[in-house]
This record gives sequence, C-alpha cells and structure tokens, in this order.
Amino acid sequence: MAFARQFNLNTWLRDNGYLNPSNCTSIMKDVDWGRTRAYGLGINGLYINVKGREKYGIVELGKDRETLIEELIDKLESVTDTDGRKVIRKVHRTDKIYSGAATRLAPDLIVGYCRDFRASWATCLGDVTNEILFDNDSAWSADHCADVSEVPGVIFCNKPITAAAASLIDVAPGILTEFGLNVPSAMEGKNIFST
Repeated sequence: MAFARQFNLNTWLRDNGYLNPSNCTSIMKDVDWGRTRAYGLGINGLYINVKGREKYGIVELGKDRETLIEELIDKLESVTDTDGRKVIRKVHRTDKIYSGAATRLAPDLIVGYCRDFRASWATCLGDVTNEILFDNDSAWSADHCADVSEVPGVIFCNKPITAAAASLIDVAPGILTEFGLNVPSAMEGKNIFST
C-alpha cells in the first residue's frame, strides 16, 4: 500500500511533553531519560519508559503505566493531518494482542496507521524531526506497515493455500513443513498448505 505522508512519533511525543527535553533530536543522543515517559523506535513501536524494565525508567508499573497508556491511545487516535484526515487508525496494546514468553520484548503499543500514512523513516531510527507530519519523498512509496485493518495480510505463493481460515500464525508452520523441517512444538498455527 502506498504511503504519501510520514508521521514522526518521537516528534509528536516530544511536542506533547512525553519525550524530553523540548529540543532533543534523537533518543540515541540527547534525550533526558529522567524526564521522558515514552519513546518510539522501529516502524510501529511505542515504548513506555517503565521503571525497572528500562535502564532509566521513570513510569511506575500499575496505575501510572495504565493511565499513560490510555492517554497515549486516546491522543494518538485523534491525530489528524492538515487536511483533516485521520492519521492513526488504531493504537494496539501489545499486552492485549500478543501472548507468549517473548511479549516482554515487544513494545507497549503498536501504532496502526491509516491508508496513505506511515511512521517516518526518522522514527524508525529513534530520531526527532522538526515537523510531525511531512511528505514521503523517498522512492520507496509502498509499505505494509499500516494498521492490520488496512492491510490484513497478503501472501504470494505458487502453491494453493488449502487450509480453511488461514491466519498469519499459519505461515511459518507451512513454510517449515514445505522445506521438510520440523515445526517446533511451541509454535502456534497450522500448515497453510494442508486441510
């Protein structure tokens, strides 16, 4: 799906007082972690600066974290572009959508962008830009990083998918089986190439 506009999550966080100081340029260089409650890293990830989990965390687990998460979801889902279009379709709580032992490594929130929008290239690297929203001037103009409801999934394959109601978690077991490899017992999903 093409994206025409970039959203810098860290700039938005900085301009809304969640990332400090107000003149910081990168979470890798000049952030004051003692005053920062949230930051963006990667394409869709938003992390809470949780005390005890992050090296310089300040947000207490429990009520403080919950309040901050709900506040961020509410505010981010109401962001609009200069022409009034909604930028973010849904902000997903990873503790509600993921399961398993590796969830401790996941961001706290996944930002699901509307059609025509995506995280800025600078957000992916933890950088802060002057503007929150700006045009995508990259030759790379198509992406799959929108909200799951915008791009529920696409698989290109030269073999028929025969599993009923195939899901994303079924892709890996199918690929492993096709290459004659064992599917780990901890892996969820079924082979998409068998009924």
